[in-house]
Amino acid sequence: MPSEFLVRTVTGLEDLTAAEITEAGHRVVDVTKRQLVVEAAGPVVTRLADDLFAVRASVPDPGRTRDGLRQAVARLTARVAHGGPISVTASFTGSRNFSRFDVEDAVGARLGEPYFSRRHGTPPPPGTTDLRVTLDGKAMWLGVRPHPAPLHRRAWRRATVVGSLHPPVAAAMARLAGIRPGHVVFDPCCGAGTLLIEARIQVPGARYHGTDIDPAAIRAARINDPGIAWRTEAVEPDRILANPPWGVRLPADAVPSAGWPEAGRLVAILGEGQRLDRRWTTVGEHALTVAGRHPRIVVALIGK
Repeated sequence: MPSEFLVRTVTGLEDLTAAEITEAGHRVVDVTKRQLVVEAAGPVVTRLADDLFAVRASVPDPGRTRDGLRQAVARLTARVAHGGPISVTASFTGSRNFSRFDVEDAVGARLGEPYFSRRHGTPPPPGTTDLRVTLDGKAMWLGVRPHPAPLHRRAWRRATVVGSLHPPVAAAMARLAGIRPGHVVFDPCCGAGTLLIEARIQVPGARYHGTDIDPAAIRAARINDPGIAWRTEAVEPDRILANPPWGVRLPADAVPSAGWPEAGRLVAILGEGQRLDRRWTTVGEHALTVAGRHPRIVVALIGK
């Protein structure tokens, strides 16, 4: 019998993550904001997801009221047994007459042995099991993370710089680039290397080059993956992956691609108002919400 999982995503990556998981042989049962419900045919391996939780229980969404929440939590936890310390992280869509902390504390009070509340910002101690509760307008879900850390925390990431890209977003961009073995892939503003490292994990047979005007960024990139040709310009690249600053070091209406070489395909993440130069024709866009900002992934071709 297939196992059921909640797959959490960056806002705007739901469909791309669903495609990745479907191609791996699993069944996506439902897609809502930031969440997929997946019937897994085996282990779920995903680079695009923020996190993943094995479903322990679900009940119909309780709606807006505190009384509805109380009754739903009682049903949700009725057949769930858990031993040991727990914390609970909750989220919901839509307007409610309760907060996420109310949801967390209601579930934690019934299951915790002990329960460590996040209401006052105190992190739970090491060894605490993290439960996840989501209310998506259709159902209230209770899941447990089957691994020790969120999926977006990459083992390779030992150094960062200001503006380092969220790894699942970088993985999505690499997927959209259509990189194949033998391709030359160039990142003209590589930062700590997130884009090229995530691309190399997906397609190790390509050749990767990255450069940045900030020496600290190059140092961080080399720490994260010394096997990539950092601080080198690629001649006639097949693919360009780029994460120019989103209005931090560049004006909001900047055209950061003006100095980049041409390639068979360009995938860039741009801030509001930023655009590509006239050589490029946009063939796809994906609007995101990342760290309170609203950039978009742009896929473009030359002269189409």
